[in-house]
Amino acid sequence: MPEKYVCIHAHLYQPPRENPWLDEVETEESAAPFHDWNERVTYECYTPNTAARILDRDGRIKGIASNYEHISFNFGPTLLSWMERHQPDTYQKILEADRLSVGRRNGHGNAIAQVYNHSIMPLNSPKDKETQIIWGIRDFQHRFGRAPEGIWFAEAAVDSESLALAAKHGIKFTILSPRQAKRVRPVKPGSAWTDCNGDVDTTRPYLWRSENGEEIALFFYDGGLSLSIAFEGALFDGVKLGNRFLSKFPADGRPRIVHIATDGESYGHHHKFGEMALASAIATLQSQKDTVLTNYGHFLELHPPEWEAEIVEDSSWSCAHGVERWRSDCGCSTGSGPGWNQKWRAPLREALDHLKERIDAIFEESGGKYLQSPWDARNDYIDLVLHKSHQRIEEFFLKHQRQPLTQAQITEALKHLEMQRLAMTMYTSCGWFFNDVSGIETVQIMKYAAKAMDMAQEVALRPLEEEFLGILKDARSNVKQHGTGADIFRNIVAPLRLNPMRIAAHAIIISSLWKEEEPIKRIYSYKVEMVDTVKEVYLDTMILLGMLELTSQTTLESKKLTFCLLHLGAHDFNCFIHPFFEMADYSISRNDIVESFRRRSIPDLIHSVERHFGQTYFTIKALFNEERRRVMDQLMAERIGQFAEAYQDLFNNNRKLMDFHVDIGVPIPDEFKIAARYVFEKQLNGLFTETRLSTDGHEMARIFREATAWDITLKPRHLRKNVMAYLEYHMERLCEQGIRESAKIVLETLGQATVHGIESDFWKLQNMAFPHFQAFTDPAHPGHAGAMATREFGQLFDALHFSLAAKK
Repeated sequence: MPEKYVCIHAHLYQPPRENPWLDEVETEESAAPFHDWNERVTYECYTPNTAARILDRDGRIKGIASNYEHISFNFGPTLLSWMERHQPDTYQKILEADRLSVGRRNGHGNAIAQVYNHSIMPLNSPKDKETQIIWGIRDFQHRFGRAPEGIWFAEAAVDSESLALAAKHGIKFTILSPRQAKRVRPVKPGSAWTDCNGDVDTTRPYLWRSENGEEIALFFYDGGLSLSIAFEGALFDGVKLGNRFLSKFPADGRPRIVHIATDGESYGHHHKFGEMALASAIATLQSQKDTVLTNYGHFLELHPPEWEAEIVEDSSWSCAHGVERWRSDCGCSTGSGPGWNQKWRAPLREALDHLKERIDAIFEESGGKYLQSPWDARNDYIDLVLHKSHQRIEEFFLKHQRQPLTQAQITEALKHLEMQRLAMTMYTSCGWFFNDVSGIETVQIMKYAAKAMDMAQEVALRPLEEEFLGILKDARSNVKQHGTGADIFRNIVAPLRLNPMRIAAHAIIISSLWKEEEPIKRIYSYKVEMVDTVKEVYLDTMILLGMLELTSQTTLESKKLTFCLLHLGAHDFNCFIHPFFEMADYSISRNDIVESFRRRSIPDLIHSVERHFGQTYFTIKALFNEERRRVMDQLMAERIGQFAEAYQDLFNNNRKLMDFHVDIGVPIPDEFKIAARYVFEKQLNGLFTETRLSTDGHEMARIFREATAWDITLKPRHLRKNVMAYLEYHMERLCEQGIRESAKIVLETLGQATVHGIESDFWKLQNMAFPHFQAFTDPAHPGHAGAMATREFGQLFDALHFSLAAKK
């Protein structure tokens, strides 16, 4: 049996970024050109690690591999929830990698769980500690289809109570930094303890026991090697990194495990192409016959702990002062400005702790009216967070209700539970980690606190905000113009609050712009149902009247409203909303307004609307940022579209005259250039659609050549996107349907794109081609003969930067 084992652990996490009033991530400008930081880090790290390139000495691809199949890893549950909705392909590949590892490692998967909200466990209340562990385990089971063997504590921050609770709930191991080991000794009775002082043998597991007999294994990672990967450039050379692992084994011949733990974002986000270095290191380790690349669960089965350890209480991997980084000005920061301090951390913690105490009291007292045991119900609420179907809701309340509940009472109970979810989310560790109380991470946890206070006001009519701000005012920003935490809350967070009226206005304005056969059904976390709508249009003026029911998918609370949208052309939307009229009143109002509209008098129409709905209305400014941009783009596209025909006519009717300008060396008038540019760019975009079976590469060359002759620089919008969709379409036809004509089309299009500076993203194309590359280069492969028969494959692989030297 091999005695050398290597385990590489990646902690993959992003803080929750959702607008808590919408349960969706909005545009984050700092993440540009991506929509938000989740999307950006997924593009740079999480997705590349599903198909990391292994290069030869010439920098060409000789292999593609999923790193997740070979390393230990944990993902933050809230990150996976976002990924499931927005990046489903990457999400499924991560789950599949774990399934494959279970089969290869005797039932032990590479993935482990994480405490749910990434809060600092030693600073949590005992009840919150248990809920964080339960939710982390349940989320893992829901996604990976098995019980987790290990769990990651946020910032590796632990105390004995947290370890005991993890063991109580079936967790077998966790991973800590070497400085968190207080003392160790052999398990044999009578063995003496040895103080560690930050120096512990990291190549063996240790048993930890609680005073009540709970047991969990501890792996203290190799600190030096982990640090070199995260901060010292070890990812510049994957082969050298693999050899560094091999150099770490003691020469005693006993079973040993060399293992590291780092932020998984090191592999691609913090360090560009870090995923490739990791893949190269993995390949180097796999080439060693006496070394096994494994995971912690598999190693524990083979080699249970022979030593035991005690931990340094209230310690972490990212603060030299224990857990002070999340409650005081301990000196740890990420590089703050001159004269800055982090004294704001203490009042921020104090304000949230005070708020949490008040919310917990409301939850017990008010929530107890509906829930037999509020805290047990909270532990199980994760099942509804993950999937709030009618059946699950019914099962949940059959188990937890104090007495049979009406639908309105179920909604009230859900509000209490949602208030608790938000109150735990506001403790996400990133809120204290960085340099100033005005940072986006700290503002984000304030948003969760604000929404939690809103829920407390709804369920118990208890205003908590003034008390909260009274403490938060002592959190002074290092940026003078931001003032205090209370100022930041009032100026940045409070204006983000939403009410049902604004959400309804958003839905109504958006619906007015959609085709009638595509009624809007959902706005973020709200279900929308419009009934009895009447729409009248005259020239640029439009009215839309109807009744609307808005239902929160989170609490099931419904609001019935009547509305009248008055569109006076362009961006002039006026949306009037009123609580639900009695049907007779609504009919009278609707008929009166419609009759006013048909009289074609705008003043009479406005007077009629205001008589029935009042003078308060929402404009296009009420739209949420995401849709506001989309609507303005659509309105501008409609305006620009009015000029399209004129541009085309100007181009067609004067083309020969402009050619003559070029022949005699007379500059083409700027007015014509504007029209010509529009026509050329439209023609280019039209060349590349997924439905086109073929295109003439010479046609793209002709358009660019003609534009150049007329001194026109083309920057067609969406051309790169259209070209990539076209290439992927033909790659699929080639690779999955065997249509050889598509190989020629892909090669020709790639060549023209290169010549004309259209940047191509080869990543998807390479992934699609890789199975055929394997067949092409390996005579033993079952598909080798077929691949060799397609002569274009060789040229295609070369164009996609594969290493033909790998051909066996």
